[in-house]
Amino acid sequence: MLAATRIVWPNVVRAVRKYWIELILGLVIVGISFYALLSGSYNVVEKGLTYPSLISYLSCFTLTLFFLHRQKLKFFDRILYSLISMLAGIVLFEIIYYYSFGLSQSELLRDLTFFGNGEGEGFFPLIWDLLITATLVLARRYMSMNKSLIATVSFSAFVMVVWIKSGYPQVIALGSSTQFYPKVFDGIAKTIALIPAFLFNKKVEA
Repeated sequence: MLAATRIVWPNVVRAVRKYWIELILGLVIVGISFYALLSGSYNVVEKGLTYPSLISYLSCFTLTLFFLHRQKLKFFDRILYSLISMLAGIVLFEIIYYYSFGLSQSELLRDLTFFGNGEGEGFFPLIWDLLITATLVLARRYMSMNKSLIATVSFSAFVMVVWIKSGYPQVIALGSSTQFYPKVFDGIAKTIALIPAFLFNKKVEA
């Protein structure tokens, strides 16, 4: 037992020293999660950012940072690509969420060809969201198809199908006890925002 500890402990210390930023961010995410659960809070800001959103977006950033660190990228590159990944995760969820309500071909064409901000005009900023997601191509050399990516995509698709088939209930009156199921679906579906991060879970050669 003592011999095993002597072997494992140095590896743990090296891992903590190497991934200390990711570890701190991970602890922050855990702390936020526990606070949300214990306080029963759903919104960070009233009628604004929710805890499931904050947790999933921070998780996307942290996972991307970890996967790229494992690939030995420089610090600035890791931060930049992690930010791009997080932004792509945010808009990816918004795209899937919005168009799961259904739309006509003319509405889709309208959203694809409208380059304004759409404020007050009923437009969804699809073209801008697609452009943000497309920035991931800058880091294509650090991506690969992997089992964790397939699992995340499959799970997210399953949750969305169940959510839609159950009537696609939405959180309208925030804080109302009748909004339990919409909050659960909305929170779990935020795994969609993690998809860009798992693109970077590339196998590292020993």
